[in-house]
Amino acid sequence: MKRFFAPYRAAIFVLSLTLISFGGLSTFAYGESAEDLKLQMKTMQDQMMQMQENMQALQNRINQLETAPAPQIAAQPADVPALTAEEVAALRNLKDLGNVWSKYNMQLYGKVKVDFNYDTAEFTKYNDFVGAVAEESDYKNDSTNFNPRDTRIGFAASHKWGEWSALGRIEMDFYGDNNGDNLIPRMRHGYIDIGYEKTGTSVVVGQDWVPVSQLNPSTIDFGILTATGNLWWRVPQITVRQEFGDFQVLASMMKHRRTDTENEDRMPWLLGRIQYSNEILGKGGLVALGLGYRDADYGQDSSNNTDRWLVCGEMKYVAGPFTLKGELWTGEGLGRNFLRYDLDMAEDGGPASAYGGWADLTYAVNDKTTMTAGYGFDNPNNGDIGDLTDTNDRRFTRNEQYFINTWYSLSKPLKIGAEYIYVETERHEQIHSGNRFTVSMQYAF
Repeated sequence: MKRFFAPYRAAIFVLSLTLISFGGLSTFAYGESAEDLKLQMKTMQDQMMQMQENMQALQNRINQLETAPAPQIAAQPADVPALTAEEVAALRNLKDLGNVWSKYNMQLYGKVKVDFNYDTAEFTKYNDFVGAVAEESDYKNDSTNFNPRDTRIGFAASHKWGEWSALGRIEMDFYGDNNGDNLIPRMRHGYIDIGYEKTGTSVVVGQDWVPVSQLNPSTIDFGILTATGNLWWRVPQITVRQEFGDFQVLASMMKHRRTDTENEDRMPWLLGRIQYSNEILGKGGLVALGLGYRDADYGQDSSNNTDRWLVCGEMKYVAGPFTLKGELWTGEGLGRNFLRYDLDMAEDGGPASAYGGWADLTYAVNDKTTMTAGYGFDNPNNGDIGDLTDTNDRRFTRNEQYFINTWYSLSKPLKIGAEYIYVETERHEQIHSGNRFTVSMQYAF
C-alpha cells in the first residue's frame, strides 16, 4: 500500500515545494531589475498552474476513494498503507474550504471614508461630528480636523430552508473611545433576522437601528442632525415585523445594554409603528406613524420611575430625480436611547418635554452627482431645561442646523463630497452659532 498512496504523498510534497518556491521567489524579487522580475513572474505563474493541476488531481482521487465501494478499496495491493487520521482531515478540509462560501450567502462590505473639517466654533462633546455649539463665552475657536473614523466594515451571512430564512450581520466602525490615532473599533450592528416568507413575518434580535423614526437625513457629517431634530441610534432590541400588502406593522422592545448593576433601570421601551408604502409615493416612498412608551428611572438605589412617551411621523416621497423626506416628533423623557443625552429630565426630576423634526431634499443631477439641502431642530420645553447653571453643553432650549452638500462619483465605488453646515444653539437669552466646512472622500465596497 505504500506504492498505492505514494502519488498522493508525492503530490502533497510537490505542493509544499511549490509554496516554498513561491515564497522564495517573492523574497528574492526585492531589488531585482525589471527583466529579472518578469522572468520570476513567469516562473511563478508556471508554478501556480502546476500547483492547481496537482491539487485538482489530488481532489479527483479523494472523490474516487470516498465514492468507491468497499470491495474495490479492499482489492488494492496489501503493502499500501492507509492514510493517517490527520491526513484524511487535512484533505477533507481542502474540499470544505471550497464549499464554505456555497453553503451560505455571504457578503463582505464596508467603506473607507475620510472627512476634512474646518470649524468656526467649538461644538459640544462629540468633536468629530456636529451636535450643539459650546456654552463657553469663548466658543468662537477656529480649528481643523482630519477624521477617518467613519471608516467601517461589515459582514453578513444568510441561508434559507423551506419558506424560512435567517441572516446574521455584524458591522463595525472606529467611533467610540480612542487614544490619539489608536482608533478602537466598536460594534454598530450585531443582530439575527429570521423571516417566514409564507406569512411575511420577520423577527430581529440584537443591535440594530431604532425601530421607529427610521429615516435619516442625507448629510455627509456622521452626526446626521444629532441634537437637531433627528431621533436615531442603534440599540439592542427584539422587533417583530408583519407585512399586510402595502402596510407593515411593527412591535418592538428595546433598551441600552446595562453598564452598572446599581442602576435600577428596568423596563425597556415598548414601541409600535405602522408604515404604508405604495408606488404613488415613488420608488421607496413611505409614510409611517410610530409610538413609544417607557416607565423607568436612570438613577441608582431608586425606584422612582418616570413615564416616558413618544409620537413620531415619517415621510419619504420620490418624484423623478427628487427625493423629499423628513420626520416630526414630540414626547417626554426622550434621552439616551434616541441620542438625546442629558435632555430627557427636567430640573424637578420629572420628564422633560420636547418636540422637533427635520426635512431634506435631494436632487440627482445625473448618474454621478447629487445635491442635498436640509434643516433640523430640537426644541425642549424652556421651563423643563431650567436656568442652565450646571454648564452642561449638551443641554439647551433650542438647537437648529442648516446644511447643503454635494457628492460626485469619480467611479462607482469612489466619490468625493463637500458640505456646509450652520448650527445655532439657544440657551434662553444666550445664542451661539458656528459653521462647519467639510470635504470628504469615500470608497465603498
